Amino acid sequence: MDSFILLCCLLQLFRNAAVIGVESPSMAVGDGAGEMLASSQPPPPPSALTLTPSTPSITHFVNDSFIIFCKTVQKDIDTKWRDPRGQTRENTKGRVHIEKKTGLLALVFEHISLDDKGNWTCEMDPAAAAREPTKSFELLVNQKISFDKTELVQSVREGRDALVNCYVKGQPAPEVSWLHNGEYINTVNSTKHRRLSDGLFIRNVSQTDAGEYTCRAMRITPTFSDSDQITILLRIQHKPHWSYNETLPMQYAYVGGAVNLSCDAMGEPPPSFTWLHNSKGIVGFNHRIFMADYGATLQLDIRNASQFGDYKCKVANPLGMLERIIKLRTGIKPIGPTRIQLKRLYPDALELDLRSPRMTNATDEMQIFGYRVAYMSESDFKYSAGNWSHAKQRDFSFHRGHRFIVPHLKSNTTYLMRVASRNLAGLSDWSTVRKFATATASSWKAISWQLLMISFIGLALMWY
Repeated sequence: MDSFILLCCLLQLFRNAAVIGVESPSMAVGDGAGEMLASSQPPPPPSALTLTPSTPSITHFVNDSFIIFCKTVQKDIDTKWRDPRGQTRENTKGRVHIEKKTGLLALVFEHISLDDKGNWTCEMDPAAAAREPTKSFELLVNQKISFDKTELVQSVREGRDALVNCYVKGQPAPEVSWLHNGEYINTVNSTKHRRLSDGLFIRNVSQTDAGEYTCRAMRITPTFSDSDQITILLRIQHKPHWSYNETLPMQYAYVGGAVNLSCDAMGEPPPSFTWLHNSKGIVGFNHRIFMADYGATLQLDIRNASQFGDYKCKVANPLGMLERIIKLRTGIKPIGPTRIQLKRLYPDALELDLRSPRMTNATDEMQIFGYRVAYMSESDFKYSAGNWSHAKQRDFSFHRGHRFIVPHLKSNTTYLMRVASRNLAGLSDWSTVRKFATATASSWKAISWQLLMISFIGLALMWY
């Protein structure tokens, strides 16, 4: 049995060898003939269609303009463009249209939109084309970073959760980060801030969360990188509170004088301010009210004693209200300064010697505590036709020392000055106008050198 199996195996090997021996030469001949046939074949015919530009993919931004040509080898063959949805474009006008010329079919994009992205195909009748009856290109559309309808000023009530809206658009979508008053906000693993697709979430806002929020968008791709940002002012809505505690609960004036009553309070939305006199509205022509976002000043020209009394300032917004009463009492008019002399001159300043006697008919609190100096250059006085409302003013108080220096003047210039005394009831009458001139720079250097030499001589005598 084993001998029979062995004999069968040998016969099969012999047959395989015979087949190999017969077929190998023919195969070799066939291979050589194939190479000869290949080398003798003509080059392939040119493509029936060509695109210009011919890149397989083209990148543009939204609103860019772009044109691409489809050219046929045979000029009398009709071609057509298909959009990414497979629809044939036949319109010759519009945002995306075709323009026909002999042998050319142009695809024109006047303004590219995101809907235009995808594969656009130029094709011809397959029966008329030897090969490649279609040519395609991929249009990649990027959208520039924009912030759509993001409001630049936003508000949220104190104690509530807030969402600072920032609607970022862009394709590819950019990465967004946030800053508060110029400081980076870490939104990773934060219980206070969380970055959302449409803005920044802030938990339990307080007054410290108010300010400027910068919404910054950035992206980096293999073909381009760009960034943009927008700054949003976040206001925290809260009930009014007083801005300053320096407002005196009692103020003084005198008949014939004037007084300013101030009322300053913060609030969001900005509060309204209302003044009352002895619980009634203020009427007449002897007052003016100067309004600001967070304050109101009542200016009174005191013409008679009926204008004294209690003045109430009411401050209100939708979240709350405040009231403050200022008692306006009769004071004593200060007497004007009795001495106005030049004590020392500088190239850029004048030091004055100002004095007033003690008022015997006034209490200690009604005594003079300072001066107001109004001044303007001689040329400015002439230019304003002697109108002192254009003059600069500087207030001096005794508690700051008894040096009365008017700074920031021009050298070698004549100034006109007048002075009034100040006490709690207001200003005295203005003094007569005086003229003083600043020093020249050269003369001041000479005087300084002389004073220095005198000091050295005095020290030398003391030492001797």
